[in-house]
Amino acid sequence: MKENKQNMGMNLRNKIVSIGLLPIIITLIGLHFFPNTEMLGVGLFMSLIMLTYNIIKMKDLNFFLLLGTLGIGTCFVLRLFWGYKYVPLNTITPTVEFSLMAFAFIYHTAPELYKDIVSKLGIRICFSYKFETKIIIVLSSVHLIILYIIKTLNHDWSPEGRFFMINVVPVSIYIICLIINTLGIHFVAKIDLSKQNIIRIAPICNGKLLLSNKNMSSQVWDLPIERNLEGTVEDCIKYATKTAKRFTGKNIQPRLILQYSEECSCGICNNILLFILPLKAESDIRLEGKFFKFEDMENDQHQLNKSIKKELEHLKDAASLWKEFYL
Repeated sequence: MKENKQNMGMNLRNKIVSIGLLPIIITLIGLHFFPNTEMLGVGLFMSLIMLTYNIIKMKDLNFFLLLGTLGIGTCFVLRLFWGYKYVPLNTITPTVEFSLMAFAFIYHTAPELYKDIVSKLGIRICFSYKFETKIIIVLSSVHLIILYIIKTLNHDWSPEGRFFMINVVPVSIYIICLIINTLGIHFVAKIDLSKQNIIRIAPICNGKLLLSNKNMSSQVWDLPIERNLEGTVEDCIKYATKTAKRFTGKNIQPRLILQYSEECSCGICNNILLFILPLKAESDIRLEGKFFKFEDMENDQHQLNKSIKKELEHLKDAASLWKEFYL
């Protein structure tokens, strides 16, 4: 029974992740028939509606929906306010493709930006989109370079050739991504050893624990640093060290104190790695939040995230050894 629920959850989330590509595909197809600002507006509206539903109802941030919103939205704003200055006549589809590729490149080279947004929304990431973004970057860059060369050479192509290069190829790139994403999630779901690492870092100072309220509407306190990472435990330790230095500006070594498994709502088994970050002073870390005494947290647990409740005893033991950890 439990396995059936896991499969149903995985199938539902799989469909939602892949559906995130539909606004992009629909917009690219629509631009062939209606190459105007209105079609960009329709695509942006679809992306925004689905993105809002995804965040509020599914408690997720689908990267493909975010990519479509940013990529299509950028072109829509440029065409709406500056006309043909930045999006010339007959170049609207290549411009949208370039915009989408640019945001995919930003995600691929600086995934921390996406993870920061997810963290501030209080959402836990279940999937990585790096492989799909790599496909988008490679295929779109090759396609756009070929278009540029053809334009430079003033090549006189047939209507069929123009239709294929301008309209068919961009849509095909995102259909390929949709297929790969769907097959990839099904493949991961069948591998028992395939787990998503969730790195949680608990800043501790003088027996107190730093917590942050990521979702202001719910008033639930949780650890301020949570990131996902694909790789080994050693990779996670290196990543935790890098993340700690980013928020402290110092070479303070996080300590791994607990490792356990937790099933996500989508059916994926997450490998949780809990680190403590021993601080000499509360001002040593540049994060919003509040330092709590463990006695106060134990007496008022209804305001704590469910993960904190599981980890509280381990964190309390680690906090009692704070000076030893720091020195």
